[in-house]
Amino acid sequence: MNNSHSKSQTMPRTGPIGRLARLALAGVFVLTFLSFVGPEGSARFRNPHILGEPLAWFLHLTMLAVFIILVGALAQSFAGPEARRLWQVRAFVALIATVAIAAVIGKITQGSFWGLPLADLVWWFDVLIVVEQFVALVLAVALGMPGCEIGVWSQLLAKLGRGTAKSEDTLACIVGLHLLDAWEARRKLAAS
Repeated sequence: MNNSHSKSQTMPRTGPIGRLARLALAGVFVLTFLSFVGPEGSARFRNPHILGEPLAWFLHLTMLAVFIILVGALAQSFAGPEARRLWQVRAFVALIATVAIAAVIGKITQGSFWGLPLADLVWWFDVLIVVEQFVALVLAVALGMPGCEIGVWSQLLAKLGRGTAKSEDTLACIVGLHLLDAWEARRKLAAS
């Protein structure tokens, strides 16, 4: 048996409050998804008025932060802690380059930076990250995985014998699930 597999099995499981919090957060991601995904797809994002909506910017920046944290967690799981920052920087640079290329293509073909293809790129990015977060949260609930939901992917990879298991419980857990887990563990310990 390899160390990563045994390590992933010895991690403490979350309690009922932590699981309920993750389920509630999954519900928030479902509501977020439903707020901008509809029958018209990304067409609503192509309208320049979206650029003036603070909630849209909050969504984009939050999904960007989640993406960068996710890339770092996966890089660390596969290649070790030293790979984390390097891959995060590479992912950010690649994302900025992709956005710039899409904006230039839009300006050349449509006469505007915003619209097709940049608006569609941003919409698809938001959709993919929201869906990833929902799936990660549901898996974290099912597995009873402590810490940030982003760590569920390294847990699953470790169970498959690929990479090492690591709980994401520092700055990566923006919502504070790791703090809730620690409180619930202390409460359980005090009760026994």
